Amino acid sequence: MDNYKPRYICDACKIYYRAVLTTDYYDVFPLDDDATEKAEAETSTTPAVKEPEKPPGKGPIALPKEPTGNETCPVCGNRFRFVEGGAVRVVDGKLDMENIKPKYECDTCGVFYREVLSSGFYLPYPQQDEDRVAVSSPAEKTDASKEESQEESAAAGRGPIALPKEPKGNEICPVCGKRFRFVEGGAVRVVDGKLDMENIKPKYECDTCGVFYREVLTSGFYLPYPQQEEDKLKTQGNPEPSKVLSTGDLAPMMLKRDTNNQCQCPRCGAMMDYVEGQAVRLVDGKPDMENVWDHFHCERCHSVFRRIVNTDFFQFSEK
Repeated sequence: MDNYKPRYICDACKIYYRAVLTTDYYDVFPLDDDATEKAEAETSTTPAVKEPEKPPGKGPIALPKEPTGNETCPVCGNRFRFVEGGAVRVVDGKLDMENIKPKYECDTCGVFYREVLSSGFYLPYPQQDEDRVAVSSPAEKTDASKEESQEESAAAGRGPIALPKEPKGNEICPVCGKRFRFVEGGAVRVVDGKLDMENIKPKYECDTCGVFYREVLTSGFYLPYPQQEEDKLKTQGNPEPSKVLSTGDLAPMMLKRDTNNQCQCPRCGAMMDYVEGQAVRLVDGKPDMENVWDHFHCERCHSVFRRIVNTDFFQFSEK
């Protein structure tokens, strides 16, 4: 019955000590053979044989890392390209429910690694064609190859992609790198004899590439579509008017920024940027109140429109 008590084993003397009842005194007992073998096994200094790491395709593995902490491919050793999880999609006629998980793409080996459940171990899978086209990093190309690449990337149906952004947070075209023209969603319309129910969604228009990008469901990923003629006419009528109004013709007016923090310039018609108000700064030992209030700035005609205090109206300013 005393076996549930802890023991102090002396392997040299082949004995062990156990407390007597609940006192602080101990009795001595001979060490039985089973306990001796167990103690020897526990105190053995023979190192355990480490199983070799499973190669890719032989079962889930832990991804190796660089000293900086970035995961690297266990086959070629190149750094992975991390891709956020996307919407559920159809692959080989089956729903890929795992596509919502992030993955590590290796363009050199043509595979990507995705975590198995939440185990911290990963399995390799062959890359899909749309993934390679949509997210492959642009290499140095000639002018002819660049034009061909733009046409291929702009074609619809290549696979949803996340839109790149400027440091300011504005979305830019993944092909030409220019800032999009944001268009609010409109009414349902008929295109090629079919109802375009998706037209109620906002879209990002690129007049340079002749395409617009629209979100797929609510996934945060976008697909390119060719621009419609009516959309082109709206933006190509007079994108940069040659006439610039004089400052005397500009009365205070309400200016509203869009989701790209832009607004049409009342003076030249170009798109001007919204600038947030800043804290007071010292310039030459004096407080600079110039940029305390938010304002709009036009890079084309270099006009500045500042807010009239405590109103939603803006007026032209010399600085």
